[in-house]
This record gives sequence, structure tokens and C-alpha cells, in this order.
Amino acid sequence: PGYDAAVGFVERTNNRRYNPVLQFSPRPRNSPLVRRFSFQGNFDVMTDLQNRLLTRELDFTLFEVNFQSGDNFQIHVVPTYERLEADFEISSGVTLPNGATYRFTRHSIFAGTANRRVVSVFTRYEGGTFYSGDRRDLSLNIGIRPRSGILVNIENEWNRVALAEGRFSTHVQRLNGNVQFSPWISVANNLQYDSVSRVLGWQFRFRWIVRPGNDVYLVYSHNWLDDLTTGRRLTLNRTAATKVTYTHRF
Repeated sequence: PGYDAAVGFVERTNNRRYNPVLQFSPRPRNSPLVRRFSFQGNFDVMTDLQNRLLTRELDFTLFEVNFQSGDNFQIHVVPTYERLEADFEISSGVTLPNGATYRFTRHSIFAGTANRRVVSVFTRYEGGTFYSGDRRDLSLNIGIRPRSGILVNIENEWNRVALAEGRFSTHVQRLNGNVQFSPWISVANNLQYDSVSRVLGWQFRFRWIVRPGNDVYLVYSHNWLDDLTTGRRLTLNRTAATKVTYTHRF
């Protein structure tokens, strides 16, 4: 509760959390098109140690349909209550005050195709009120499988937030490229950039399964920072590591 990867998070300690879930998923009999419908209530509640409410997030899946093809469509509404125990800097220069309470409601639509396809698409739009203002999010993910063992994922996420305390926007881009040469040898690449930290990060991982339980890993990571004064991308850090796992059975 209170966490949001795109715009920051509320840090909390000494709390209690309750997370009941209620779901109803009827399956149409002998339907050539629809595999399952789903209706769900996901209740996420956090209190302090004196049982005073801090966060209440009620995620209602108003409608979800899973098709026989593996495609999926969902509609959500998320009424939320939030009470801040300290000043919350939600973005640089934008701070929500200690002691403030907020009630806001978010609406979202999800649509995605099965990832077994040569080209798969997942998109999500969220809008509605947010703390003292409103917020709009849009994400678009494209998966490409040109052949067996090769998968490329391109992910983009945009956020626009307008609060009484200030306005800001964020943009996150990810590129994942994975190659499975055989059941025993694989390579994974992860490239990510976000407009808040202005850091471009790349991680390369090679895995060799010598035999089940005995693995060799090679990992290389490199991070660059966009320098606004020079307009250049400067190296922040780079690391390389190896890991060997061995399992002895007796």
C-alpha cells in the first residue's frame, strides 16, 4: 500500500497488513470462444500497531474475460484511502504534507494477447483522481518471438500527475532480449531507462547448466547517467561477476 514504482513510494514501518481476496470465476460450458470469466475483490488494508487505518486499497475486478486463445481483457476500479504519517516527497520538489488524508479512485482497462504468438501486445490505461489531484498512466508492451528460443520484449510506460502541490511526469522504457540456445545454455539482456533518475542501465547474464543442479553464471552490469550540463551520457558504474553452483547428491 502506498507504493508506486513510477512516482516513488511511502515508506512505513511498525504496521499491520490485511489482504483478503474474494473471487468468482465461472466457466462457460462448451464455449469455443471464452475459457473463463472472473470477478474479484482484492482488499489491501494497512494499520499502525494501534489499529488506526493508514491505507485502504480496494481493487475490484468489475469484469475479466479469458479467451480460449489465451487473450485477456479486464476492467478495474480501485477506491483508495491514504493517511500520511510524515511528509511524502512523491517527486522532486513535490511534497505531500504530514497528517494529510486522501480519498481517491482509479479506473483501469487492460487488454493483452497470448504471449505464445509471434507478436503479442499488452496495453493498460489508468485514470482518475490521485491524492490531491489526478493522474493518467499508459503502458504498452510488445513481445516478439521470431523463432523458437528467441524472445524480445519492448515495454513503455508513461505517467502524468497533476496535484495541488505540483505537476510532474515520468517515462520508463525497457528492452529485454532473451536467447535460449539449448535447454542448457541461455543469454538474457535487460536494458532500462527512466526519466526520473535519468539512468540507463544494462544487464547481461549468461547461464550454462552443466547438469541439473550444477550451473555457471556470468553477469555484467553497466549504468550510465544523462549529464544535463554536458548533454553526454556518463558511466556511473560497471560490474562483472561470476557464480558457480554445485549440487552433490548422496
